[in-house]
Amino acid sequence: MLETLASYLPYIMILACIFMFLYYMGGDDIIFFRRRKYAVDPNAQKSLMGAVNKFARMRDFTVMGPTTLEFDGQLYSFDAILLSYYGTIAFKTVPFAGDVYGDADKDEWVRIFEGERKNFANPVKASSGSVRLFRDIYRREKVKGGLSETMIVFTNRDANVAVSGRLPVCHVSDLNAKLTSTKFIADNNADIPAMKRALEKYIKR
Repeated sequence: MLETLASYLPYIMILACIFMFLYYMGGDDIIFFRRRKYAVDPNAQKSLMGAVNKFARMRDFTVMGPTTLEFDGQLYSFDAILLSYYGTIAFKTVPFAGDVYGDADKDEWVRIFEGERKNFANPVKASSGSVRLFRDIYRREKVKGGLSETMIVFTNRDANVAVSGRLPVCHVSDLNAKLTSTKFIADNNADIPAMKRALEKYIKR
């Protein structure tokens, strides 16, 4: 039995080498290696929360999950909120696949996926009112809130984000590096427990 198996060993090794060579050369372009690509990430929320919680645990920060705040008659929804000594970082996910191009000044950004080009609203501009929201809540509640920022996070593994690194935009795989930049780990004397209590007063039930 062993002798029979040993006689086939060279052929098995040759097939394994061919398999590895094809994967190295073709990867996703070869049908039996191809993984399924999703136009919309079905696990966007899970991916974001995993990345934010991992960052927060190492620093004893507070994370609020999907939250809708009602303030002065308007609703503001976020996929996650991080409370740190920097202040408040609110997150919004973009689950789409494709190559993404845009800049701060344009009203629309471009997404190209599988040869199809689509425009969508500039997510940075769309969320610009959130910074004022947190500032106004903390001021009304007399809380030391530090600074505020809204981060746009692309979660689809087939998304390539080609925007300026100065913008609060990144892929979820780069979120930890984005958050550990000097800006977001600065100590602005924000009162994390008080900030959380203040925000909880305005959660839309």
